Amino acid sequence: MKMTVTTAVTILAALALGSARAGLLDGGPGAIDGVPSQVVYRIAPVYVEPGLADTLVSCTNHDIAAAHVALEWFDDNDRPAGRLVSANVAAEATVTFASSQISGRANVVVVSTEGRIGHGKARISATTTRLACTAFHHVSMPDGGIKEDAVSLVKYVAHNTNY
Repeated sequence: MKMTVTTAVTILAALALGSARAGLLDGGPGAIDGVPSQVVYRIAPVYVEPGLADTLVSCTNHDIAAAHVALEWFDDNDRPAGRLVSANVAAEATVTFASSQISGRANVVVVSTEGRIGHGKARISATTTRLACTAFHHVSMPDGGIKEDAVSLVKYVAHNTNY
């Protein structure tokens, strides 16, 4: 069988699209603890070197009812870099997710990774879109100090115009 250039390009494009579907831009987690959810924020860049460079994400639920909120890490190649971790957040309450236990921070939900993430991403999904989230890097400096820098979040609410 002789393969034409068009056929070869079509096959390569299909392979490329297929491999891209496993990453951050591919929908949400589906359900969190059995409750349907949607992507609310995308975060980049994410740096994770537990105990040395951590990323923290805090979200406040501004809905009138409790909501499930979840965070997922993605590595430098846009592949999942750990398991999805969720928390049930009361109305007007805040949850903070972190890549490792940060000393001095109470009520942190640790979302472990499958190793170091040099320039990754994260995704916040929830059962509500009425979330206000912030993120920052927490970096331990060689002199023993701590440096914190804000991280960009992109609000992403698909198929919902009520917020």
